[in-house]
Amino acid sequence: MATIQLEHVRKVFPYPLLRRAPDQTENAAPDDDTGSPHTSEGIVALDDISLTIQNGETMSVIGPSGCGKSTLLRVIAGLEPLTSGRVLYDRRDMADVAPGDRGIGIVFQSYALYPHMSSKNNLAFYFRMHKREQEIDEKVRITAETLGVGFDTLLGRMPSTLSAGQKQRVALGRCIVRDPKLILLDEPLSNLDAKLRVQTRGELKRLLRRFEVTSVYVTHDQIEAIALADRLAVMRRGKIEQVGSYWDVYNRPANMFVASFVGTPPMNFLPARIHMDGISVEGVPEPLAKPGDRYLPNLSVMLGIRPEDIQLAGHDSSAISILAETVEYLPSERCYFVYSTIGDRNITAKIKTEATIRRGERVPVRFILEHASYFDPKTGERVA
Repeated sequence: MATIQLEHVRKVFPYPLLRRAPDQTENAAPDDDTGSPHTSEGIVALDDISLTIQNGETMSVIGPSGCGKSTLLRVIAGLEPLTSGRVLYDRRDMADVAPGDRGIGIVFQSYALYPHMSSKNNLAFYFRMHKREQEIDEKVRITAETLGVGFDTLLGRMPSTLSAGQKQRVALGRCIVRDPKLILLDEPLSNLDAKLRVQTRGELKRLLRRFEVTSVYVTHDQIEAIALADRLAVMRRGKIEQVGSYWDVYNRPANMFVASFVGTPPMNFLPARIHMDGISVEGVPEPLAKPGDRYLPNLSVMLGIRPEDIQLAGHDSSAISILAETVEYLPSERCYFVYSTIGDRNITAKIKTEATIRRGERVPVRFILEHASYFDPKTGERVA
C-alpha cells in the first residue's frame, strides 16, 4: 500500500507540428465548458492538480468526457511524462521510476488480455517475465480463491471463449496476483451489461476492502463511484473542482458545476434574491420563508434545490403551484419525477406519494430550504 501525492501537476499536449496553435478569434479548436482547454501551448489536460490519496483509500475520479480523468490516471502510473509538478509514492518522487517498477496494477476498460494465452498464463505472465516461476501455482491459487466461486474454472480457457464479465474477472485477477501497492482502474465496468456490472461491482468492492490497497478509480458512473469510493474528486477542464465524500459533495457542492454534475437528476437552479422578508424566487409570486438568519439580506443568488427537496404541500397559501408537464413513475422507489417550469427555468421534482400524479395537473409543492444551496450567479461559486 502507498500514499499517493500529486503536487501542482500540469500536463500539456502540444499541437502537432504541422498545425499552428488556434487563433482565439477563429473556430480553430473546440473548447467547451467541460473538456480540456486549448491554449497557445497546446491542450491543457491537467492544470495545477494537487491531490493526496491516503494509504489504503479508494479515490474515485469523476467528471465529463475529456476533462482529464484518464490522463490523471496515466500520469500517476508514469505512462505520461509531466509538463511540470511532482508525483510521489510514500513521499518518494517518481520522476525517474519506470511504470514497471512502481508496484502498480492497472485494469482497463478493454481488458487487455493476451489473446494467445490461457487465463492462467495471463495471470502468470508477470512472474515468468521476472523469473519467479516457482511462485506461479501458489499465487494463482490464492487469486482464484479471492475472486470467488467459479473463477478456477476459467483458468484453462482462452480469452476468446470468455464472456465480457469473465474477461473482466481475469483482468482483475491479473492485476491483484502480483500484490500491487497501488491499483489503477480506468472505467473497468463500462463494457458490461447492467446485470454483470452490478455483480462485478460487488466483487470489486469486496476485493478492495479485503486487500485495503490504495486505489484510484476513474468512472463517469456515479453509482459506481458511490459504491466503491471512500472519497470523490470531481474534475472539469483539467482541474479538480472538489474533493470529499459523496455526501459532502452532494450536500455541499463547491460550485454550480459540481451541483449539476453530481446527482441524478441534477440540482435545480432558480434566480433569487434574499431580503429581510424572505427569499424572492423568479416565477414564484410570494416570497419563501428564510431558513434562519444566516443569510445576508439584499443578496442576489442562484438558489440550488435538489429534486427530492421539492415535496408535496397542502393546498395552503404558501404552496407553489407547478404544472406537471411530463411525469415519470419509478415503482422501485414509489415516487414520481415531475418535470415543470418556474419562470424561464426547467425544474425536476422527485415526489414520493401514494397518490397518482398525471401529466397536465397542477401540483402544490414546497421547497425544503434547509437543504438548499446558494451560489453567486456570476462566478457560480457557493456562498452559503
